[in-house]
Amino acid sequence: MLLLFLGSCAEKGSEEPHAATLYDICDVASDNGAAVFNLYRPDSDIPVVLTAPGKSLGEIEQGTSVVIAYRPEGGTPYVSDNISLITCRRINNLPLRVAEETEDLAGWDRDPVELTSIWRGGSKIYMRLNLAYSDMPRRFSLVLDPETLEEAIPTAYLYHWRPDGGPDFMRQYYAAFDIAALWERPETEGIRVIINNSSDPSLSTFVFSKGQPVSPE
Repeated sequence: MLLLFLGSCAEKGSEEPHAATLYDICDVASDNGAAVFNLYRPDSDIPVVLTAPGKSLGEIEQGTSVVIAYRPEGGTPYVSDNISLITCRRINNLPLRVAEETEDLAGWDRDPVELTSIWRGGSKIYMRLNLAYSDMPRRFSLVLDPETLEEAIPTAYLYHWRPDGGPDFMRQYYAAFDIAALWERPETEGIRVIINNSSDPSLSTFVFSKGQPVSPE
């Protein structure tokens, strides 16, 4: 999970430090007189509810995943509370796509990614990763293998392909993949996610089971 604490120095002559600023990926729950966010801890189905009174998110729709910088007014992190919202920005919100046929997965691992973190919260798979920068559209999606759809734990691949292979640099990205359609199937017990992970090739397969922590394979 993306957790970054920025401790601030106390003012000269003061013994009270400034409250830490937290950065987290959340889902927008509502925006009606207050901006309300659902924050899912890893493998949780019940969110922590963060409320920013008097804040409006404009055109960001309910259910959209965002990354926010905030301070909990009660001083305790990761409990439902009012917050002081500092920034809010949309991240990559993408659906789980079912490949039309097995051949549709060809080339899924052409361009590796540097995976920093991955977790399930509610009915989404969240990722923080570094990708080679490109100013051209790339193919980036979580694709389910249709031949595994009826299995208890279907398999999905993180497909990454960019059209240019010239000089590049790495940039940090955040993504939220909506797996609700799969997760709501009673016969589905989990999902296996396979990633061409250049940061640690030994950590390339992750299994998320309903109600259970992630288990790398």
